Amino acid sequence: MSGIFGIVNADDTESYLNRAAQRMIHYDWYTVDKWVAPNNQVGLAKLGIGIFNKQTQPIISTNSKLTLFLSGEFYNTAGIRNELSLRQPVTDDAELALAAFEAWDMDCAQRLEGAFFIVVYDNERQRLVFMNDRFGLYPHYYSISGNHLAFAPEVKALLDVPHVTRNLNLVAVAEYLRFQHLLGTKTFHESIQQFPYGSIGEFELNTGRWTLTRYWDWDQIPDNPQVTFDEAVVEVGRRLQTGIERLSSDSLRPGVFLSGGLDSRAIIGMVPKRDPATITATFGNPQSRDVYYAGQIAAAMGTRHHWFDLPVDGSWVTPVVDQHFSLTEGFHSWIHLHGMTMLPTLRGLIDYNLSGWDGGTLMGDSDLVNPILNNPVNFSTLVTTSFQRFNQSFTWPGITEAEERLLYKPVFAKQMAGLAFDSYREELASYWNFKHDYAHEYFYLVNHCLRMTINMITFARSHIEARFPFWDYNLVDFVYSLKPEIRQQKLMYRHILTQRTPQLAMIPYDKKEYLPTSNAVLHNVQALTRRVGRRLHIYPDRPLMYADYEIYLRKALRPWAENLLYNGRLAERGMFNADYVHDLMDRHMDGREEWIIGKVSPLISLEMVMQRLFD
Repeated sequence: MSGIFGIVNADDTESYLNRAAQRMIHYDWYTVDKWVAPNNQVGLAKLGIGIFNKQTQPIISTNSKLTLFLSGEFYNTAGIRNELSLRQPVTDDAELALAAFEAWDMDCAQRLEGAFFIVVYDNERQRLVFMNDRFGLYPHYYSISGNHLAFAPEVKALLDVPHVTRNLNLVAVAEYLRFQHLLGTKTFHESIQQFPYGSIGEFELNTGRWTLTRYWDWDQIPDNPQVTFDEAVVEVGRRLQTGIERLSSDSLRPGVFLSGGLDSRAIIGMVPKRDPATITATFGNPQSRDVYYAGQIAAAMGTRHHWFDLPVDGSWVTPVVDQHFSLTEGFHSWIHLHGMTMLPTLRGLIDYNLSGWDGGTLMGDSDLVNPILNNPVNFSTLVTTSFQRFNQSFTWPGITEAEERLLYKPVFAKQMAGLAFDSYREELASYWNFKHDYAHEYFYLVNHCLRMTINMITFARSHIEARFPFWDYNLVDFVYSLKPEIRQQKLMYRHILTQRTPQLAMIPYDKKEYLPTSNAVLHNVQALTRRVGRRLHIYPDRPLMYADYEIYLRKALRPWAENLLYNGRLAERGMFNADYVHDLMDRHMDGREEWIIGKVSPLISLEMVMQRLFD
């Protein structure tokens, strides 16, 4: 993935940059720009994939006081240029970032809009400044000890730095086994943190003083409870379409990963027509709903559509599972790697994915927009309800309290007791300070979307870049200013689709195969017909899952999984009860219980973490 890495006050600055680059160069099209301060105190470098930020970096101010690296891009460049009209014109986003920093110093972070990570070396004031976008769409990690600092877009680049210890973060382990991802800014290493969203970091080179300030947070979103449903449909639709058009208006080649859901069809329905037509791509079992309905959507929109098979025997997993781990470093369980196989082909066809990532949440997910979560009686109600859903509903169900007691060795169990819940409650508590009707959803966006599902973007960025219409600042600000009830049952979303992409509202979507049209008669008649047809076996029984990892693990992937779990190394660490790990695998292999893979898969991924990042 594109990003910036560097080190401060090291004995071998340039040597470190070379080693870190080698750890993160996954393909031969990766580029690296390196820079070392004349006094060797600071070394900085940018990793790229040759699409965004093609100009050689760093960008250095005319007085040589500032040295800047940028990864990512800005979406409001015209507005920033206008504000800087008295200064020298700039044509590159990195040059624009430098001009903005010269004019406004760290306050420029609040004026820049996009997906970015910026590092500025201020020679005059002997400091290093870090800034990212509101949502942290380019994840980076850092470690500080005394006056030593190292940072990178991948954890592995930090692991041979002398001050970075390899102590396992037990709270992270507890979270991972319960939720299949981490919370807050934690990593698996106690000494490494993720740089938080919407933040500015300032590191004083000589003293090691580190200041971390959040320049944007969810409480800055306005409140517009007076907006009616009809007004919301018009304005949300307008902002979504404006954002899509803005992100697809340059000369780079867009692509859209189509599924049978609503988010990608909304995007392809609103993308301006191009010649040649926009590329769309779908992966999965050819009988699955995603593949079937994506094909219908592509045909309706006249796209150049590509389908990538995922053979039902699971044989496609083993050639890509190691690379998926290398790119996501265990933050993303191996049961989410289904987009890997199409990337080599798409690298030659598109420059970026105009991603529908997390549009469903923004537009009103029924798991999040409901009275219990939007109007909780009190904080304890919210934390217990939310904990259960993160553990059992938002992805494959994870281990329960009883299973956790059986999984850990007795001595280790004493250390782990209650860690996941206590951490969860602590992380959620800070969101309780925001308006209560959206406190949980903000927590979900940061701790589920930006800690787990973003990894689908991370590994795709090894080949192509990404742009995010549903994370548009103006759209997010307006949607979360509305009363939550307006977004219930995706009715607002369906009205937007019906008004702006009527032909796509007449193609069923994947969950229940109902029409997403807001025309109540058409929707209800088709839904009734579909239900009756299912009972009478008139309609084909298309599988909902595009990739069935449960079956894979019982068949083609079983030797691979058992080699990881049963080779003795897991037992030797003294953390897990090896007999109970066998019991969980036996339950999964038996096949009579659904979703046991949600209890087994994080153990497999965690063992990969231990072997590759700790052993």
